[in-house]
Amino acid sequence: MLKIVFIIVGIYREENAGAIARAMKTMGIESLRLVSPKCNHTGSKALSTAHGSRDILEKASVFDNLEAAIKDLDLIIGTTAKKRSVHEDYHWVDDLSSIILDKDDSISTAGIVFGREESGLTNQELSICHLVSTIPMYSNYPSLNLGQAAMVYATFLSKITLNCKRKTRKEIEDVELPVIRDKANQILTDVGIDPEGILYPRIMERLMLLKKDDINLFHSFCKFYLKKYHKRVK
Repeated sequence: MLKIVFIIVGIYREENAGAIARAMKTMGIESLRLVSPKCNHTGSKALSTAHGSRDILEKASVFDNLEAAIKDLDLIIGTTAKKRSVHEDYHWVDDLSSIILDKDDSISTAGIVFGREESGLTNQELSICHLVSTIPMYSNYPSLNLGQAAMVYATFLSKITLNCKRKTRKEIEDVELPVIRDKANQILTDVGIDPEGILYPRIMERLMLLKKDDINLFHSFCKFYLKKYHKRVK
């Protein structure tokens, strides 16, 4: 079954931790990861706000940095309220469920990364996300707070949790999207495309939008290429 994970970086307020847990529980998202939290996520204010969702908070995993929190996830989507220069495309929250479901069994986990209450995610943190998403708003100010933003994302992503609940999905053994990233990196390196340049991240970003059939097609191309030029069979 496809698993959705919420990752919160540098959360300051217990009440927001509780609100996020409540939003997740209501919409069928069960996995919460916290990166360098600045508050007690199982404190009295958090548990009071969670209202029946304390199990989400009590099971939450805590990490020292974002890299450690996402290293086992197949697709990582950062969130931001304002345009940054680290990604070309910014996907509206209502498009995320289709983007993720179109991957079918090429992924087994997808992480949604939220930033700090006051400043959000840094450019460096956004740069290690595969895609970036935003909530379209009539006005930039006042913006949604962290708990409200999590509720909006959880609501739209419930299309995925409901889809998984309605039908039994086969167990995913070999996810393909991380393999595609590895093979694409090898090919781009071979042709001399600089990972620090403009083109490399743009290509990798677009690869993350491929649907299942396109992933299979690109995977087949990679196998032919790597077998011919690197004698790799996998």
